[in-house]
Amino acid sequence: MSLIDDKQSARRAAQNNRRKICALAPPDAATTLATNVLHLISRWGGGLTVSGFLSISNEIDMQPSLEALTDAGQVTCLPVVIERAKPLSFRLWKKGDPLESGPLQTRHPLGNAETVEPVVLLVPLLAFDRRGNRVGWGGGFYDRTLADLKSRNGDVIAVGIGFDGQSIERVPVGDHDVAMDWIVTEKQIIEITKAEP
Repeated sequence: MSLIDDKQSARRAAQNNRRKICALAPPDAATTLATNVLHLISRWGGGLTVSGFLSISNEIDMQPSLEALTDAGQVTCLPVVIERAKPLSFRLWKKGDPLESGPLQTRHPLGNAETVEPVVLLVPLLAFDRRGNRVGWGGGFYDRTLADLKSRNGDVIAVGIGFDGQSIERVPVGDHDVAMDWIVTEKQIIEITKAEP
């Protein structure tokens, strides 16, 4: 089986698994996730530019995490898909700021919102392993973005975000896949590397 086949198989299994996890998740999962996200990022001080995401499909709800970060004095932004096969861009955003629809069911800040460069990226995932590898949606947007940002700023940190039950034994990876530095779930904070901004 090829790497592409391995990834497609892993993606299908991860989608089915996350659907089940989401259906059975306790009502406070997003709140406990927010507590863990804030605990991790607060250790690096205040005023950091942190990229979050607005959950789509059955991703764990990120709204409480984004609000907690803003309340704690962090600067929050959201990713913007500019075009396929290109890195993401990021625009400042906090609760209450207007949004517009983007490709792939995303929503992002309006075009007049300030463009920024995050130092911490909260990255959605379908599955993850204990080495920090993740199964994404398959577009490669975060891998390209992280490779670009880390090539220019070695202090950029990638934090995979998901339900605890999305952990799998092994994620199939290729040469262009970028591993997470940390994984945060509603149950735990997993340190993959010693990364700090």
